[in-house]
Amino acid sequence: METCNTPALDSCFSCHKEQSESRPDRKISLVKILLYRLNWWILVNLLFVSSEMGMTQSVSAAQISENQSAVLNRDIPKYLTDRNFRRRLSQPFSASWSNVGIRSIIQRVSSTQNISIILDRRIDPSFKLKLDIQNLTLEEGLQKLASLAHAKSAIIGSTIYIGPKKIVSKLETLLELKKEELFELANSHTDLKSRAIFLNQRKSFHYQDLDQPADILNKIADVFQITIKSRKLISHDLWASGTLSSVNANEALSLILIQFNLTYHWEKQGTQIQLVPIPDSVTIEKTYSPGGKSVVSVINRLKKTFPELTMITSGKSITISASKEHHEKIEQLLNPRTNSRITMPQKVDSVPIQRRKFTLRVKKTPLNAIMKKLEQSGIEFDYVESQLVNAGIDLSKQINISVKEAKAREFFDSLFGTFNLNYKIKGTKVTLTPK
Repeated sequence: METCNTPALDSCFSCHKEQSESRPDRKISLVKILLYRLNWWILVNLLFVSSEMGMTQSVSAAQISENQSAVLNRDIPKYLTDRNFRRRLSQPFSASWSNVGIRSIIQRVSSTQNISIILDRRIDPSFKLKLDIQNLTLEEGLQKLASLAHAKSAIIGSTIYIGPKKIVSKLETLLELKKEELFELANSHTDLKSRAIFLNQRKSFHYQDLDQPADILNKIADVFQITIKSRKLISHDLWASGTLSSVNANEALSLILIQFNLTYHWEKQGTQIQLVPIPDSVTIEKTYSPGGKSVVSVINRLKKTFPELTMITSGKSITISASKEHHEKIEQLLNPRTNSRITMPQKVDSVPIQRRKFTLRVKKTPLNAIMKKLEQSGIEFDYVESQLVNAGIDLSKQINISVKEAKAREFFDSLFGTFNLNYKIKGTKVTLTPK
C-alpha cells in the first residue's frame, strides 16, 4: 500500500461503482504530491517561527497521531447496508473518549461497527470531544456525538452524514423535494417510469485520499447516466477517503453538492441536472386539516410552537411551507397518535411472530420507519431491495394503520395492504417479494 507523507486530510471523498474492485488505471499527479509536501514544509517552518515568538501551544502524542498520512489506494470497505445497517443502528452501544478529535472517533466507530459515516467538510475534524456513551443505541450515540460538535446527524441511504445543523435540515428537505420530482417524472409518461426506477436504484461509491469532489461527482453521473451542467460551481478541493453506502441518485448527488452549498434541478426527462446554489429558504408546502377543532385554535397553537412559520388558511384547511423536520413536528403536534406505539412482550427475540399480538396506531408514517421499530423487537425482514425498487415499491411511502391486539396475519395484512407485496412468515422472519 503506497503512502505519502502529507498532513492529515481532514474532510473529503472518492468513489467507485459497485462492480469495480480496483483502480489500476489510477494516476496520482507527481505535482499534487510535491505541492502537499511543500505545504507540509511550509507548515513546519511556520510552527518553528511561531514557537520562536512564544505563540505555540503544547502538542500531545495523541494530537500528533491524528496527523495521519494520506493513503493513495485504500482497500474498499464492505459496510453494512439496508436492513443490516438499520439493525446495527438499533443495537446497544457504549464507548468513551476524552480529548480526541471527532474524525478519529468517527473512523473508530465506522471501523468497529462496520458502517459508513461521512463528516461534512465544514466541520473541523480536529475538534476535540469528551464523549461518554452508555446504554444508548448506536444511532443515539452518533446523535450525541454530533450534538457535542454543534452539528447534527442524518441517515442518508445506508450512510450516516454529520454536518452543520442548518445544512442537515436543508439536506433532508431537499431530498424530499427531489424524491417528489422523480415521482412526478414517473407519472408524467409511462416510458419515464423505468428511468425513475433506475435513478432510485442503490449503489455504493468509495473515494480515496486526494480525490477531487468534482471527479467523484462525475463518477456518480456516469453510473446513473446523467449529464451535469455548470460543473464549474464545484470548487477545487482534495478529500480524504470515505464511502457513500447504498445511496440512490438523489442521495449520492446531494451528499456531494450539499458540502458546497449547491443543489440541482432535473432536466431532459431525468437525464441531466443543472447545478444551482441552495436557496436561503428550502421548504415543502403541505396542507393540514384541523381535525374537528377550529381553524383559529389550531393556528394559535401552531404559531405558539412555530412562530417563524407562515400559515395560510382556506376554508377549513391550513397550508404551511416549512422544512421536512418542521412538518414532522407539526404532524406529531396535530396527530399525537402518529408516534408509533407497538405493544409486544418484553422478551420477543425467540417468540414466533404467529404467537404475538400487535397494537399499532399511526398516521402518515413511512413503512420503513415502522419496520425499523419491529426489527428492534426481534422481527427480521428479508427482501432484495433491488427487486422492490424495480417493481416500483417504495418502502418510505407513508401509511395510516390502526389495529389493536391484532394477530400476526391481520397486522401484516394491514401493514402491507397498500403495497404490491407478498409476505411469508416463518418463525421471527418476514420475507417480502413483489407480487
